[in-house]
Amino acid sequence: MIVLKPSAPVSLAMHSDAVLHAANQNSRKDAYPAHLLHMTLLCMEGFDEPPRKLIEKTCMVAASIHARPLPITLDSSGLFGGKKHLALYPAQGNLPVTQFSKVLRRALNRHNLPNFQVADATPHVTLIYGCGRIETLPITRNYAWIAGEFMLVYSHYGETRHEEFGRWSFDPDAPPFPSPPEQLRLKV
Repeated sequence: MIVLKPSAPVSLAMHSDAVLHAANQNSRKDAYPAHLLHMTLLCMEGFDEPPRKLIEKTCMVAASIHARPLPITLDSSGLFGGKKHLALYPAQGNLPVTQFSKVLRRALNRHNLPNFQVADATPHVTLIYGCGRIETLPITRNYAWIAGEFMLVYSHYGETRHEEFGRWSFDPDAPPFPSPPEQLRLKV
């Protein structure tokens, strides 16, 4: 999967708040480890082991992408994935993240590489997986950072472990994403 990772201080704050929240909810599920918290941009299918040739081709494509750093603010919480997972997300969406995901997707498609958006296209960071019935996390502060890089990681299913295969820095001098088209307004 191709992901954005929060800075270490933001990851630790998210994790600490999730641990406290789970304890207050008598949840039997643990918060996801701070060092593994991430925002998935695209998945590349499921594999029993890292697909080395696919990883090599994906790394070449990712290295060719030039985009500006992405500002991220997570200011809401909710249950995702059929209300099974507790996650943080931006209440108003995040246009730059959505635009960058489209750039990634188009680049991978041009090279005939598999990719698909996560089931819920809202950019989010999952704090607790499989939490079952739990209240959403009260947000007392925004969790914000500037994503300075994106990564290709392989998630080892059932092992709570990620293996990194590539990391690429964003370029502050890259051209901005094009503005989304606006609907024409008629004067009355």
